[in-house]
Amino acid sequence: MKVEAPENLLGPYLTKKGKDSVEIHEKTGIPIGSIRKMRSGETKAIPAIELYKISLVTKDSISQVLNEVYPNLKLFSIDKIISTQIKADTTDLGKVIFSLEDYDLYNLAHKTGIKKDRLRRLTKLDSSKIQSHELYLIEMASDKEAGELFANLFKNIRLV
Repeated sequence: MKVEAPENLLGPYLTKKGKDSVEIHEKTGIPIGSIRKMRSGETKAIPAIELYKISLVTKDSISQVLNEVYPNLKLFSIDKIISTQIKADTTDLGKVIFSLEDYDLYNLAHKTGIKKDRLRRLTKLDSSKIQSHELYLIEMASDKEAGELFANLFKNIRLV
């Protein structure tokens, strides 16, 4: 069973910033239809890389964008279990997850509510596949500053 993405306030945030879908598309390459669906709430799961690009357009820090778009996002638990294992086929995203001080898939799954199988898949997927709320929850679970992992994963992202 797939976990539902949380409600987000991307539409009101972009309206407050005076950013329309065409401008965002022109600067990020994100399809206009996708932007409109994210704005309207039809698409709840916002890819992390796309939210990061939007933060570049609005010129707000990713931390500020996360706090405004997901004001009610909370961890499910604060229990700790610690482990470390990085394998040869681990991607950059996987290394970020594994490098977390509190890394353990069981622990992250318990704290974030993200299924352990999804976390395991994320360690092998390109970083463009993680959803913004998932990466934000992982940041919260690992006591990272909001946007810290976004900045690390997407440091080479530039606007068009």
